[in-house]
Amino acid sequence: MKPLAAPLLAAVLTGAATAQPAAAPPLRFVAATSNTLPIAEFDAGEQLVGGIAKDLGTLIATGLGRPVSFVPLPASRVSAALTAGEADAVCFVLPQWLQGDFRWTRGLIPDASLVAAHADAPALKSLDELAGTPVGTVQGYRYPRVEQLLEKRLKRADQPSMAANLRALAAGRVRYALVEKTSLQYFLRGQPDAPVRTAWVIDRFDARCAFSARSGVPFAEVAQVLDRLVSDGSVERVLARYR
Repeated sequence: MKPLAAPLLAAVLTGAATAQPAAAPPLRFVAATSNTLPIAEFDAGEQLVGGIAKDLGTLIATGLGRPVSFVPLPASRVSAALTAGEADAVCFVLPQWLQGDFRWTRGLIPDASLVAAHADAPALKSLDELAGTPVGTVQGYRYPRVEQLLEKRLKRADQPSMAANLRALAAGRVRYALVEKTSLQYFLRGQPDAPVRTAWVIDRFDARCAFSARSGVPFAEVAQVLDRLVSDGSVERVLARYR
């Protein structure tokens, strides 16, 4: 038995020398399937293939030294998925849009909530004038300011995505729609003659990322990485691609 000891020891030492540390698990971002460009682009199988959400998620994961994966879900499932730890994070959100106790990053994406109007729609003197009028909305989206003001008088005309919401407005199927400035600008960049205009600025905000409390990624590391990505211009370069 003794002659086997040397080869066995050599094999053990060789294995120890070549062993590699386990790869870090991917950083899992929720991709809300109701989002459209410039926030998100999905293929026919609802896999995320482009947009700010993909580029920003990849940037953050790379900064943390992790691979990235994206979990496509309807907007109505985002909060539950984060709470259950089915994903680590979601970006382009605000605390009032989600339900749950999450870890919030600094503001990253300047934007505004708007009422967009068809060119033939009367000018708005107040948001109260939307009461009882069909207003373009996105299924699963929350509109806290408008919902608080109008309550049951808000007559939602839900569409499956923001792009569908804007198309319905341009086609005159509704006279007003609740949109984000980023999405409206991108829509008009592709269709500059669309009969759509801004009717009211509801509020301005800096969209953030929400991280699950059950994520295995230390949030302090996330905050440090984001500080660096903002200060070195990396986040701004992502946003500039879609302007």
